[in-house]
Amino acid sequence: MSPSLGRARATGIAVARYTFRRRFELAPAAADLGLTAMSWWHHVTGVTWQEHAAYGLATLGAAALGWKGLTAKHKGIASAGAGGTVVLANTWVGAALGPSVPSLIAATVTGGAAYAVYGPWLTKQRNERMSLQVKAAKAGVTAAGLGTNTEGPSLTGATREETKLVKALVAMLSVAEVNVTSLDYTPFGWRATVELPAGRHTAPQKVIAAKEQFANNLGLPGRVRLSRGEHDNELIVTLYETDPLAEPIPWPGPATSTCLEPAELGVDAYGELVRIAMLYNHVLIGGATDSGKSGLLNVLIAWAVACRDAEVMLIDLKPGAVELGPWRNCALGLADSPSRAMQLLKVIRAEVQRRGKYLGDLSEKLGRPVKKWVPGEHGPAWFVFIDELAELVRQVPAAAKLVESLLQIARFVGITLVCATQSPSNKVFGGSTDGRQQYQVRLGLGAKESTTANLIFGPGAHGDGWTLGELDAPGKFLRWDRENQEPVESRGYLMTSDDIGAMTHRYALDAIEVEARAHPAIEPEPDDDPTPPKPPTPPTPPSGPGGGRPVLRAVPTFPDGSEVPDNRHELWQAMEKAGSRGITIKELQALQPDGVSSRGGISDTLQVWASKGHIAQSGTRDRSQVWITAPRHVAKVAAADQRSDSATVSG
Repeated sequence: MSPSLGRARATGIAVARYTFRRRFELAPAAADLGLTAMSWWHHVTGVTWQEHAAYGLATLGAAALGWKGLTAKHKGIASAGAGGTVVLANTWVGAALGPSVPSLIAATVTGGAAYAVYGPWLTKQRNERMSLQVKAAKAGVTAAGLGTNTEGPSLTGATREETKLVKALVAMLSVAEVNVTSLDYTPFGWRATVELPAGRHTAPQKVIAAKEQFANNLGLPGRVRLSRGEHDNELIVTLYETDPLAEPIPWPGPATSTCLEPAELGVDAYGELVRIAMLYNHVLIGGATDSGKSGLLNVLIAWAVACRDAEVMLIDLKPGAVELGPWRNCALGLADSPSRAMQLLKVIRAEVQRRGKYLGDLSEKLGRPVKKWVPGEHGPAWFVFIDELAELVRQVPAAAKLVESLLQIARFVGITLVCATQSPSNKVFGGSTDGRQQYQVRLGLGAKESTTANLIFGPGAHGDGWTLGELDAPGKFLRWDRENQEPVESRGYLMTSDDIGAMTHRYALDAIEVEARAHPAIEPEPDDDPTPPKPPTPPTPPSGPGGGRPVLRAVPTFPDGSEVPDNRHELWQAMEKAGSRGITIKELQALQPDGVSSRGGISDTLQVWASKGHIAQSGTRDRSQVWITAPRHVAKVAAADQRSDSATVSG
């Protein structure tokens, strides 16, 4: 079918549906226009004097009947006579004059008179039937039990489903009518768009809040989902007669080899593939425990490692990195402790600075702005996967600011964050701002609390129909992004352990591959200049084992081999840098190390370290005590070196 025929067919269906829904309102106008058209046809075929006489006698007879009704004070006879007189007069004028201005005036007067009588009667009938249905619904009596008298104007739809939908809403909201603008059948049941009357008490949120009552009024088998449409007074009603997502959906394997194409995450209830544009779009995944967050992460990681123009970095603070650890051989970096997580975030932050400087230099050399990092042209994209963001911030409070900064500035240089958490609140980002604003893609999995939906999708989302409590199986989710503003149930692919093992074996990184993925040089566009300037040298990836993989520095340790707390790294490094000369509290305070900067705080920390034998006094300088680090134990150094090697993030 051609597009023009398709549009014509859709327009015809829409007109037919509207005409059927408004058949009671359109009846007088249709009758008036029909009689007028017939009188014009009679004029064209010719009207004899006998027929003119018949028209006149009929009109006079109707007028006499109306006069008789008035004198007898019989309202019915008077109304019938008056109406007959107007209709017959209009028909006579049309037959006599044909298509003309006087005939159109007569038709307009006839239609107006008809609606003047018919309109109040129709409104009264609707109100009576609506009142009857409301009383019946409150008393627990179904519409079927009331008999056919309830089948009133505007309460009967084009289909059985539409009729029940209209009746349920009319009875629930105590309104005269609702407008069903569309009803489409789907693989799981049907989906309707309803236009509700304007008003605070008839808003879609009122129906959504009373979903159980609405489902009882509807009286159809299946599961109902309600949500607000694009407009303020628009309600989306979805009935699931069957669940097309009841069974797990096996992962079909990688579908692309470039991050310029979207990731395939699963299938929605309409049978359509769920595709997510990952590049330049931070992703937030939220839901209760065992709802399937790690499953979605695995599918997205599998997509990323299969892309030849993308690299993966992982942060998993669960003991043993049980969720993301299996992907370590495919990742540029895996942080499995608070210290290494902080170091990895700093490496990513430094890479943002390098890439930004490179794009700035390139713009200057090429003479045109280069505002985005293009994978494959400027170098690989980085996708940073964080499992349980709330736990990361809980163990490493300083990480909140780094994550917040990366969410704001990392997208344009091709670095995307994918964060999974049970608690996506502003507290996760240090409590100062709401970092959710930076997530362009949000995936919500099953959760009973309404607050979870509001935390993921924004304030008031649960009241608009983003109800996660209806997701009754692991891996089911609702998706929100720029192109998907309505809650449609979907289910992510299920990756088995064998699938993950096959992917990690196939896409494990080695030194040769990493070297091949180094940032390529970019030639400027040709112009008339015979000697165009060369672009700047692309930023050099961090060096270390594995070619271009980033290397995390060794975690600072005390002389006995134990790790220095995260918030005391700079203080300890300042003491080690001072060497045998030592350093005073006044000199340490001038350096303003992170974690502690006041004189009292530095003094208390040094006293604790001295009591544990990590540091010792070596005299005074400028009337202040000088502190030096204690000698390291040889046996402990070997253990510390071993831990330092494990801090190097490689495949």
